[in-house]
Amino acid sequence: MMNPSVVKILEERGEINDELDYALMNYLLKNRGTGYTACQPQLVEIEGGKKTIKMNIDHTFIDKDNQLMGLGIVGNIYIELDSLKVLYCTPIEDLEKNIIKLKEAGIKPQPRPKGKY
Repeated sequence: MMNPSVVKILEERGEINDELDYALMNYLLKNRGTGYTACQPQLVEIEGGKKTIKMNIDHTFIDKDNQLMGLGIVGNIYIELDSLKVLYCTPIEDLEKNIIKLKEAGIKPQPRPKGKY
């Protein structure tokens, strides 16, 4: 599937439960590698009238002081609301290109909260 087109934002901000947070963490780790964190959930409607959870993907790492740091949003992941299956996740090549773009733009990593965000 290609990157879905959002037709309508149903909930601008929301929270996901711990089980989904854990499942997404594992999905990203297994399918995209280390350094990616799903964040900022929104409930959206995509083309075709399907309700999905859209989350941004932040490039994250632990710094020398054991602080969780984030460089910025490098992609998206869409989860089907009813089945909680991943419909789309930004390909690893695009995630890596977006990291380079942020670094070249002079973006500095910022502290991130621990836990869900």
